[in-house]
Amino acid sequence: GDLEVTVDFLAEVDKLVQLIECPIFTYLRLQLLDVKNNPYLIKALYGLLMLLPQSSAFQLLSHRLQCVPNPELLQTEDSLKAAPKSQKADSPSIDYAELLQHFEKVQNKHLEVRHQRSGRGDHLDRRVVL
Repeated sequence: GDLEVTVDFLAEVDKLVQLIECPIFTYLRLQLLDVKNNPYLIKALYGLLMLLPQSSAFQLLSHRLQCVPNPELLQTEDSLKAAPKSQKADSPSIDYAELLQHFEKVQNKHLEVRHQRSGRGDHLDRRVVL
């Protein structure tokens, strides 16, 4: 996606990683053990890890994610046999192209406002593509 990675953004991600390690977020860290029910939490943390430069916050988050159990190792023989039967046949249809278009529109508006506030309205093409 298009995301402008600034020093302020990286500082906020660094603070977020520090907060995750606080005692108040123990419940969140315990949810990392339940890989099947929290895959998006784990993916979001890996996404944050990919944004961080190799710093102390990177090392901290990387070490935390190394403690997340491998979902393939948690599967039993019975769950492997039952997996094809448990797929939903009547899933609602979602127009992902429309959602992506809406997301990109909102991101562009945020980017325009940010550039207008900083007085750099002419330099909208200076974005980091991830």
